[in-house]
Amino acid sequence: MPNGDFIRRLPAEVARWQADGLISEEQAAAILGRYHSDGAASGGAISNRVATVIAVMGASLIGLGIIAFIAANWSAIPALAKLALMVIGTPAIYIIGWFMGYRFGYARIGAAIILLGAIALGASIHLIAQTYHVPVNHPNLVPLWFLGVIPLAYITRSRALLSLSLILFLAAAGFRSQEWLSPLGDEEIVFTVPAFFTLGAFLFAAGRMQARFVDTRQFARLCDISGLLVVAAAIYVFSFNFFWEEVGGYGPSFAELSTEYWLTVGIAGLAAALMVGVAGWRDAGQRSGQIWWEAGALASMGLTAAAMWLGLAFGGQWLWWVFNLVMLAGVLAMIAAGYRWNRAWLINLAVAVFSITLFTRYFEFGFGLLGQSLAFIVAGVILLAGGFGMEYLRRRLVGRIRREGVEA
Repeated sequence: MPNGDFIRRLPAEVARWQADGLISEEQAAAILGRYHSDGAASGGAISNRVATVIAVMGASLIGLGIIAFIAANWSAIPALAKLALMVIGTPAIYIIGWFMGYRFGYARIGAAIILLGAIALGASIHLIAQTYHVPVNHPNLVPLWFLGVIPLAYITRSRALLSLSLILFLAAAGFRSQEWLSPLGDEEIVFTVPAFFTLGAFLFAAGRMQARFVDTRQFARLCDISGLLVVAAAIYVFSFNFFWEEVGGYGPSFAELSTEYWLTVGIAGLAAALMVGVAGWRDAGQRSGQIWWEAGALASMGLTAAAMWLGLAFGGQWLWWVFNLVMLAGVLAMIAAGYRWNRAWLINLAVAVFSITLFTRYFEFGFGLLGQSLAFIVAGVILLAGGFGMEYLRRRLVGRIRREGVEA
């Protein structure tokens, strides 16, 4: 049985391990919970998590309130005040956040204030653009915002800032897609789906590479989840029957896509391959085999992206079931990988993706085969029975993972 001094020193040591990226937040809670049977440690972990969530929510609400106030009173604000808000306001928020977090020891409050500064940076960029009569949806504004936030995420080691950065990264790609498809009409916006698919693969590879380095390990899961969700969303779009009935083949349109489109796809694909290569280099000498799973996942993503472009080029009403099979294979692969490498979050994500896909397919075809009232009744039975079955399976898999060791 550990002595009292060990119990007293353990929370501080675990906090240092977590700050250094040696263990995750879940692992920290599990270690503390093991030696604090009275629940004090786990309660502390929950309290810290709640404090972080509340602080981030507060910063986000203040940021949105400031943006709404300035937008509503923009014409009434003097020019000098506008300049002060844009040039002085954002750095001042960053300085306050730094003092709160690094000088006074309120790390979570400081991180939330810095997050507020990152939101204010986006507001400043758009307000400056408005001053010079640049449209608010200009394709360069959100990319500039992203470039201003992403370094802060790694400097401050803030997962909240990284979450904002990932959102801005995908939003920036969305705004830049105006330029990708500029020679084409809005009806060919479907071309953005395989491009975003490659960006999802890029984020997944970034997570896998960061997992190999102590300084970036705490960011790996956010990139993993973001990448897999983008990949799943792209496959989901191509899994609808009516979609392929309307697509007759866009072969001639490929020649009209902008150079930026193909550069974005090519650079994202090449960078993803290089990052998985770096992960393999870091694993050199180990015999875990994990890198082969990750390389196989990335190769499968590349083949799926190629199938998307070929399908758009030549059409084919039968392709919807191919992407449904791809989705099923991906879900099974995530469950297998989560079971093999002790990652409960991967199993939870797989179950969520499978549930959404399954019930979508039911409502897509069930209403045509059954009467509307009967379709709802059957759907309810499926939801209850399927929900129970999937939760039972998920609990068994997650329980096995926790018995054998907390996920890395």
